[in-house]
Amino acid sequence: MKIRLMLSLLLLVSVFALNGLFAQTSYDYENMTQEQYNALLAEWQQRLGNAQTGISNEEATIEELKKQLAELQARIDEQWNEIYQLASSDKAGFDAFGGDLQGLQNDARAMLNLSAEDIYTRMNEVDALQQKLDELKKNPFAAMSDHEALINSIQNLINQIKEKGAAAVPPSYTVARGDYLWKIAAKADIYGDAYAWMRIYTSNRDQIKDPNLIYPKQVFTIPRQVGPNEHLVVRGEFLSKIAGYSNVYGSPFQWQKLYETNKNTITDPNMIYPYQVLKIAR
Repeated sequence: MKIRLMLSLLLLVSVFALNGLFAQTSYDYENMTQEQYNALLAEWQQRLGNAQTGISNEEATIEELKKQLAELQARIDEQWNEIYQLASSDKAGFDAFGGDLQGLQNDARAMLNLSAEDIYTRMNEVDALQQKLDELKKNPFAAMSDHEALINSIQNLINQIKEKGAAAVPPSYTVARGDYLWKIAAKADIYGDAYAWMRIYTSNRDQIKDPNLIYPKQVFTIPRQVGPNEHLVVRGEFLSKIAGYSNVYGSPFQWQKLYETNKNTITDPNMIYPYQVLKIAR
């Protein structure tokens, strides 16, 4: 009988110890009386019953919380469905819109890391970033607070890009009496090369009708970098070769397009000159 009671007590002790309910108290089981065993057994049985009741209550609470969570999620889903309907879209469209914004932000950050000169030569790409952002602003999802903050961040990046690129905008030169294009191009602070007169001429065709006739107080742009959608001719190039470049048209058969776009500076399509600036129609 005593052994059976001892085993029962040990079993209860193990249960309470595992559940953190057993107080670290030592008992002299060998010298306990029957009454002491019975009292201790009753106490631990009571504690076990209380623990089981507590567990049952906690499980009931957990189930109630799960139910409330499910109801809350259902209301959230319902509200999102209303948003999707108002936007004439769905979750896939919402996720795609967010992805487009993130991609545009990454592109803008990459562009901002370029030098001012590189930005200037790629201003057409900067304009494309702005156009894409303007289109995304029209999306109904753009009005959501998170998206609105991201859009503002992207616009700020684009503004910084434009400001940085403005530093590389070509300087100008005001014609003085006695100047001519060869003389201007040969100046050390211009190009230091008289043959570069062609670059001044083709970059200022809106003002120069005849390269042999320029006038005092005319203000010419003196480009340092090739602008967006432009190509600076170097020795040995011809129209079909230029048209074949991947950053131009990617096909030599498109040379006529180059010619038509630059007929005001090309009198003979078989003759182009170094330093000539060609416009690239897109």
